[in-house]
Amino acid sequence: MISDIWHIAKSRFSIVVNLCLLVLRVRAYIIICLAYTKAITMTVKMAIPNKGRLNERAIEILTKAGINLGSSWGRSLNIKVPDLDLEVIFVRAQDIPVFIDSGAVDFGITGQDVAAEAGSDLVLLHNLGFGHCRFSVIVPEDSAMKSVADLKDGIRIATTFPNVTSKFFEEQGIKAQIVNVQGAAEIMPYLGVADIITDLVETGGTLRTNHLKEIATVMVSDACLFSSEKALADEGKKQQIEEITDAIRSVLDADEKKYVMADVPKDKLDDVNRILPGIGGATVLNIAGNDSIVAVHAVVSSKDTYQVVRDLKKIGATGILTMPIERMVE
Repeated sequence: MISDIWHIAKSRFSIVVNLCLLVLRVRAYIIICLAYTKAITMTVKMAIPNKGRLNERAIEILTKAGINLGSSWGRSLNIKVPDLDLEVIFVRAQDIPVFIDSGAVDFGITGQDVAAEAGSDLVLLHNLGFGHCRFSVIVPEDSAMKSVADLKDGIRIATTFPNVTSKFFEEQGIKAQIVNVQGAAEIMPYLGVADIITDLVETGGTLRTNHLKEIATVMVSDACLFSSEKALADEGKKQQIEEITDAIRSVLDADEKKYVMADVPKDKLDDVNRILPGIGGATVLNIAGNDSIVAVHAVVSSKDTYQVVRDLKKIGATGILTMPIERMVE
């Protein structure tokens, strides 16, 4: 009897132990799964300029892409975007390349000029096509200097981009004296601080106002989306960065397009295919109760809108509408 009781107790104890082990294993599995899920949905950090010529357009693009920055973006320096595992950081454009390179942020928007000056090892994700400017060599308008070939060793050059400037003149074989300034480089020749300057030029209006002229272009610059090899090596971050990049690209593509709708006589469809090639051709829809008219929809280039509307009217189209497109995903 005692032996039977002992065996039963031993059996039940074994069952309890196995159940405890099973619970521990399941718990460990759950913890691992949660950790893995957290890793692959890790919040990515995106930096955009907090002010200046790139700020407003960057905000506009993100908003159109469906990235909700809320109402506090003008006051807060960092915003966590709901449901996107994205944190947007607002910092100086000059600091963004350094932050990306160091891993403080994963990707961001800044100018090619700023990236070149920082000398950081960045990965170009997409040229955003705004903030266009050129970085130029600039001299007083009454100067006899007409090109870089006229510049001599020892010339004093005021600039807010000392690294890009030094590299350019070294490549030209000119031993220049770089005068690093924090702004208003245009006034430096007048003050006698420098003989010439290098600076960013958009329209050239500021140069004319200050009696200056360009003699050479060092580089051209656009706002771009940059990341780093380190951030892209993380598969979870890479996927999120690529998704956001695609969303931004869809906004930029849509900016160059218009959506056109018109009611067109059915016997003019051959003309419609010529006028509205669209993306893979125009979409043609029958109109209920009118067999002689069809509704035509197409996406056209913004620059062609005037001509398209004019040509549609010539073939008898009515009810012509043109509408902007917020995003276009091909």
